[in-house]
Amino acid sequence: MSTADAPDLRWEAIDRLYAAQAQGAPPDRRWLLVQTLASVGPRRALLRSLPLGGGGRVLDMGCGFAASTLEISALAATTVVGVDLDRPVLGQAQAVLVEASATGVVHPTSSAHLAAGDAYRLPFPDGSFNAVFSRFVFQHLSDPARAAAEIHRVLAPGGWACVVDVDDGLSISEPPPSSAFERLAGALRASQAAAGGDRRIGRRLAALLDQAGLTPNPILVLPQAAYHVPEPGDVERALMLERLRAAREGIVGGEHLTATEFDRDLAALASEQPGPTCEIEAHLAVVATKRS
Repeated sequence: MSTADAPDLRWEAIDRLYAAQAQGAPPDRRWLLVQTLASVGPRRALLRSLPLGGGGRVLDMGCGFAASTLEISALAATTVVGVDLDRPVLGQAQAVLVEASATGVVHPTSSAHLAAGDAYRLPFPDGSFNAVFSRFVFQHLSDPARAAAEIHRVLAPGGWACVVDVDDGLSISEPPPSSAFERLAGALRASQAAAGGDRRIGRRLAALLDQAGLTPNPILVLPQAAYHVPEPGDVERALMLERLRAAREGIVGGEHLTATEFDRDLAALASEQPGPTCEIEAHLAVVATKRS
């Protein structure tokens, strides 16, 4: 298959690689891989809107399984480096990257690489990149200002960053979710907050980048809305349950719910027969340019 002039075809090939990885992944990683596949639309629409390409160097900070790393390298002529702290996940991402490179998935004049590194101490010299992309990373950071300062450091003069993250204040569901779901979701937020995270970080991104020496413009709201009619084998519902199961240790260990409470609520949630719902949520993306 020739994909030299067709980013959509290259992206479809990437999807097949990640779907194969998800088949044999352990539960704590499978939900992340399924989420990666489920979120391709908004992520790729955003990437198309960014000034990528032209032979520049792009850092994908907190790349995880490196989906964005590969998608950027498939979209335009560029050198992309994905960096993440989780070495086992990087190992799985490297396997995907090797296969993608061997099958012509990346743009013919692009290259993609992976490196282990901490968002607080990026393993690159000052001014190494023309652009930095970071998606759903800042919500997990206990010191997001330090990570923003690192983005500023590794950007070349005039370089830009695009930081994307959640803001739970922008989520609506009608009808409202069940009490079992509300308790589990609240415990998940509390567990993340106890580790220093923030599920409402989206509204803080512009100020964090501004204080680090970047000028935010524009700030994008990335809305998603859907009328969802559940069906047998519903992928989104299975993903939600998988994510909660993966979070059980942190929730129970952090005493946000007892083991009995968690198991009871998860069982109740799994046995629910929900009707149609209208779900609306939005993420925030801040594009910011390094000041001279």
